[in-house]
Amino acid sequence: MAVVGAVVSTTRVAAAQDVPKGSGTGIDAATEGKTEVAKEGQFQGVNKKEAEGKDATELSVSAGGMQASGNSRVLALTTAEKFRLRRGEDQFKSALAGNYAQAAAPGGSSQSATVQNLQALVRYDRFLGDFTLFLSDVARTDRFQGLNLRNRVDPGVGYYVINEKTMQLWGEVGYDFLYEIRRSDALQATKPDGTPNGPRLDKTDVLHSGRAFIGFEKSFKTGTKFVTGLEFLQGLSDTAIRRVNYDAGITAKLFGDLSIGMTFGLRYDNAPLPGKEKLDTTTAGSLVYTLL
Repeated sequence: MAVVGAVVSTTRVAAAQDVPKGSGTGIDAATEGKTEVAKEGQFQGVNKKEAEGKDATELSVSAGGMQASGNSRVLALTTAEKFRLRRGEDQFKSALAGNYAQAAAPGGSSQSATVQNLQALVRYDRFLGDFTLFLSDVARTDRFQGLNLRNRVDPGVGYYVINEKTMQLWGEVGYDFLYEIRRSDALQATKPDGTPNGPRLDKTDVLHSGRAFIGFEKSFKTGTKFVTGLEFLQGLSDTAIRRVNYDAGITAKLFGDLSIGMTFGLRYDNAPLPGKEKLDTTTAGSLVYTLL
């Protein structure tokens, strides 16, 4: 058996039913959806020198994987990119993450995909002291959630309860607009014999929801950083739909611009597509290289 970089594992639990908030918090697995910001002054009349001190240009990439042969045959890959640009009171963030895994049963002749998703996030923040006005867009495609595309647009307002250089605690409230295009094989549940079971869903769907989020970040002198966030989505156009997304990640500096990172993501949907389960979790480990 050979192991390269890290391990990606995905588990699905709970009973199947008929599904940033998708996501989440923003992006799964090696994805976040969180804002990095520090205190800037008063609600109005931000101190120019202090604001300029928060300016930043950051770019990092990460990758990890696992390969096994012999009695077990598994291939798993994960990759991610994060970018942040801060100038005065304005901030732009983007992130991209992908996860893929395939495996073969003992004695099987071929491997089949078991994880396949791609996620992207863009977000703009306008800071007003400890407040932020933001607009974000999160897109996700996930074969095993039955999604060709799930796109979410989230405008809202956030407030930083703790807004220090090495520690931040904040909350967000806002609106979530969801548009999704479903895979043809996820529109209707089927019986064991393959015959249809229940009504057939539309190929596309729109959902309006209210959104609440709480996030926390802590940086340590050793170069280690911990981030976590919890998001709740309550359907408004369909009040029976509720979603919960949770992300946590920790990075530890190895040397120079190279770090090692571990992330955990949880996605809960009380009304998933037919034949899909309510809960997905993803754990990923990777090497992170900071370019800027």
